[in-house]
Amino acid sequence: MTKQALVCLSNGCEETEAVTTIDLLTRAGINVTTASISQDREVHCSRGVTILAQKTWLEVKELNFDVVILPGGLKGAENFRDCPALIEKLQQTHQAGNIVAAICASPAMVLQHHHLFPNAYMTGYPTTKDAFQLWKDERVYFDQKNNVITSQGPATSIDFALKIIDVLLGRKKAAEVAQQLVLPSGIECYQ
Repeated sequence: MTKQALVCLSNGCEETEAVTTIDLLTRAGINVTTASISQDREVHCSRGVTILAQKTWLEVKELNFDVVILPGGLKGAENFRDCPALIEKLQQTHQAGNIVAAICASPAMVLQHHHLFPNAYMTGYPTTKDAFQLWKDERVYFDQKNNVITSQGPATSIDFALKIIDVLLGRKKAAEVAQQLVLPSGIECYQ
């Protein structure tokens, strides 16, 4: 069965993190749905790029996904943090044994703020380190016990997406996708 991913979008979210994740997961054959947490499908990202989400929150809130993904961006993470329906969706995803993935400001501003994974090791944007009790100073980190994937920022978006692919479909599929890219040193090579 095809894996299902939900990439949440909000005004102010970081476009590199959103689009890179969407692209790489799609390359892996994962069915990616993008949804705006507002009633408007048009999302104005942190650097001025506009993304047209496929769905609004009302259209996806009752659906189940293998992974729910939060890009970062300060304003986007604040909007995610302040959306009770999204927080409920993250809790339901976790309770169902599925994966929650967040990058950049979102691990601190959403996951830590709401104490969603109190026993999980996480990473995030380096300046948010003090928000975490269990910090991992890594580009991307998968806390297998808690089914949470976190990453540090725009330049780690590829690492983040490949880790999601690895966890959902296996290392071989992540390596297949990675081979299509010209990876800089520092990114796990999946060979």
